[in-house]
Amino acid sequence: MLFAIGQRWISESEGNLGLGMITAVDNRTVTIAFPASDETRIYALENAPLVRVLFQKNTEITAEAGWKGKVIEIMERNNVAFYLVQCLDNDEELILPETEISHQIAFSKPQERLFNAQIDRSDRFVLRYQSFKHQQAQFRSHLRGLRGIRAGLIPHQLHIANEVGHRIAPRVLLADEVGLGKTIEAGMILQQQIFSEKVQRALIIVPETLQHQWLVEMLRRFNLHFSLFDEERCGDFDADEDNVATNPFLSENLIICSLDLLVAQPNRAKQILTGEFDLLIVDEAHHLEWSPDNPSIQYQLVAQLTRAIPAVLLLTATPEQLGQASHFARLSLLDPNRFYDYDAFIAEQKNYQAVADIVKRLLSENELSQQEQDHLSELLSDQEISSLIQRVNSELDISQRKQVRQQLIDNLIDRHGTSRLLFRNTRQSVQGFPKRFYHQINLVMPKQYTNVINLLTTVDNKADLNLFYPEKILQELNPDASWWEFDPRIEWLIDFLKDNRDEKVLVICQYAKSAVELERVLREKEGIRSAVFHENMSIIERDRASAYFSDEEGAQVLLSSSIGSEGRNFQFACHLVLFNLPDNPDLLEQCIGRLDRIGQTRDIHIHIPCFKDTPQILLARWYHEGLNAFEETCPMGATLFEKCGQKLQYFLKNTTALDEFEDFIQDTRQQQIQLKAELEQGRDLLLELNSSGGSQAKQIAMDIAQEDSHTDLVNFTLSLFDVIGVEQEDLNEKSILITPSSTMLIPDFPGLKDEGVTVTFDRDLALVREEFEFLTWDHPIVCNGIDLITSGDIGKCAVSLLVNDKLPVGTLLVELVYIVETQAPKGLHLSRFLPPTPVRLLLDGKGNDLNNAVPFTTLQKKLKPMKKNMANKVVKMLRESIEGLLQLSETKIVDLAQQIIDEAQQQADQTLTADLNRLIALQKVNKNIRQDEIDTLANLREATLDQLQKASWHLDSLHVIVSSKG
Repeated sequence: MLFAIGQRWISESEGNLGLGMITAVDNRTVTIAFPASDETRIYALENAPLVRVLFQKNTEITAEAGWKGKVIEIMERNNVAFYLVQCLDNDEELILPETEISHQIAFSKPQERLFNAQIDRSDRFVLRYQSFKHQQAQFRSHLRGLRGIRAGLIPHQLHIANEVGHRIAPRVLLADEVGLGKTIEAGMILQQQIFSEKVQRALIIVPETLQHQWLVEMLRRFNLHFSLFDEERCGDFDADEDNVATNPFLSENLIICSLDLLVAQPNRAKQILTGEFDLLIVDEAHHLEWSPDNPSIQYQLVAQLTRAIPAVLLLTATPEQLGQASHFARLSLLDPNRFYDYDAFIAEQKNYQAVADIVKRLLSENELSQQEQDHLSELLSDQEISSLIQRVNSELDISQRKQVRQQLIDNLIDRHGTSRLLFRNTRQSVQGFPKRFYHQINLVMPKQYTNVINLLTTVDNKADLNLFYPEKILQELNPDASWWEFDPRIEWLIDFLKDNRDEKVLVICQYAKSAVELERVLREKEGIRSAVFHENMSIIERDRASAYFSDEEGAQVLLSSSIGSEGRNFQFACHLVLFNLPDNPDLLEQCIGRLDRIGQTRDIHIHIPCFKDTPQILLARWYHEGLNAFEETCPMGATLFEKCGQKLQYFLKNTTALDEFEDFIQDTRQQQIQLKAELEQGRDLLLELNSSGGSQAKQIAMDIAQEDSHTDLVNFTLSLFDVIGVEQEDLNEKSILITPSSTMLIPDFPGLKDEGVTVTFDRDLALVREEFEFLTWDHPIVCNGIDLITSGDIGKCAVSLLVNDKLPVGTLLVELVYIVETQAPKGLHLSRFLPPTPVRLLLDGKGNDLNNAVPFTTLQKKLKPMKKNMANKVVKMLRESIEGLLQLSETKIVDLAQQIIDEAQQQADQTLTADLNRLIALQKVNKNIRQDEIDTLANLREATLDQLQKASWHLDSLHVIVSSKG
């Protein structure tokens, strides 16, 4: 090596030191300073691990002063290089000595890294290529945004999410019955909108009591990190020291906020209206009271938000339970131009019955009469379906007949009704739910409770104490009272748990303190394994409690405060004990819903320990005998509770008025039966068929299940962790503990906590163990890991040995990976047509492309790694040949890349044109198709095709392979 003071070199072994400068040379050593890292190294002349840095013509170079230029000519004086460069800012030509080149240097192009000794291990090159291949596959997968959820594969949920998630600015009403997963559907739609870059900022408006439930659901199920905004947090953004206030709702992209806050604080409502959100989710939308003359403040506020935000998801109970007027009000929030007149809406709804009758006939095996065929032709007059109608009664085999009839049904669903705006599934249509059995345990109220209640009633001369929670009344009067020593519910619970030792039991109390004290009593008195779950615990502590309860060898009983009625699901248990009876039907259904959900395989037993001659007994009877709320879901419960609430309170305060109470129960029962019949009669067959998704929805579930069983994700992810340097510890055959190490290639791996993370690839285990991370192709750890590899320099160049006795020693092969891609504005979602696509070339010394003859995986199995020093020597020896093959590859890639671009353009044109034509045709017969949606899609098509024409390609990575004998 010829060293001279002022020359620029980099270290082969410590590339992170930056660009070094020779500061001293003597007969035996060379001293080099690395200003970027403030380090100095002294090496022996004979084996200094240094590589000379000389920039070639047309290379971009950065001066230490900060300006950039392109190299025009290279000169040398006293072995020090001087570059004639053209300044990129003003085209001025300047002389730049290499001593004045920027100390921070990064060789990004693979050939630059190769010729400057920045050579990686071959396994990193393999990982990089695999990362691009998997990234390409995931961008184009029809399952993206559907498979990554921590939930079971429920066809109707997947169908709704798939149908709505791909739309431009979707505006829909999700109205599935309780327990069918509206929250999951909304989360999947949101996730797909985020993946396709249609949404960056999302706002979720919920009742105050449901904020934490949504926060946990979005995080645990979808890995979406929302921020909860209350008045305290908003107050932090009010006027600062300079008396400048900022809008708090602009500080985060994903926000959860209660409707109560916005009503109570009008200034916050004004701020949120200017929040520039892309998507709005409103839960419990049926509570937005509306009448033509007097809409509520809550309704008006949400209406303002729906006008300001392009995409809207409203979540509501079964719409008709609150009447057609209420239903019309929700639809008007989604499309006020379409639903502007209530009377016109009612008239239009009546016309759907004729369509439903035709659908029923098509679903049956009966032939259609000529009159019915004529009516069908009228309904589908815009379609060329005469041949289908003619074949509907013809002598076809069963499968062909079903296919023809299904095509006709699909056309009817597409063109009639509100099915584009509204999705509703019922338990009757979904089916597969368990039975529910009610067990009431009548106990005598202990005298300690009676005495305290009588005392307080006498003192206050009132009977308005909340007698549902006598233990709390006693503790408020005497904090040291040991209520558990005499409360007969404790003895009953202990006996029940002993008699059912092999069963998991969920016990819900009203208050956290009660749950904590119950857990202590069970543990100390009987040694019963138990866990507590309440609002004073952190999310991590709640996770641990849930995990202990779910483990087969863990807690037999989970003792929860009322927070356990929200969000968490425990389908593995079938026994629910309501230690305190909820005081309204909605809360009762939420409690039962922790067990009565899709995925529950056993009948559910609901146990209610009640004190005789108390309001508890009366309320339990009203729930059971009046609403039948224990043994069936009661969608009309809230309506009847509101209607009968005042009279119910009278009986709860006058527990001796039993004769009148019997009549009250019977009256409630009659109203319940009538409302149930009205709901059943009002079922919209077209709507339910469209909402369930049929065979297509089942196919999506099967596709995801099949992908779950593949080992591709497991193998790739473990390889990714191994190459990055993440430590892995198998906990069992289905879970792994991953922790950061001091030798990782990067300081922080996205999503990996300092204390480590337990991960699983098993969906069933992830449903039970919510503290585990459920890794799928959509999980941030996997996505960010792929991005980390594909966007960085890891694996950009490598050198390997090919052991082959049939090839002459020293035979050269160069494996090159080009990336075909387009850079376009967000929102076009071009990755579905042209994701970053790797194109592999394998050139021999003569320039022949062996890619088709020698597959990537086959070749890698025959290669052996080469030590870095030897690799550098090989590259220096073969540099001229390698550069020649690089130039040749630039000509070979042109046709291959252009073919990929042409295919992407063709696919985009076909897909978007078909979507546009379908919407235009639908608009003629279905008023629910918005003109702005058609216009947006037309603009999207034009912009997409324009951007695809501008697609380009570049060399991403290369692999030098030299043969040797075995």
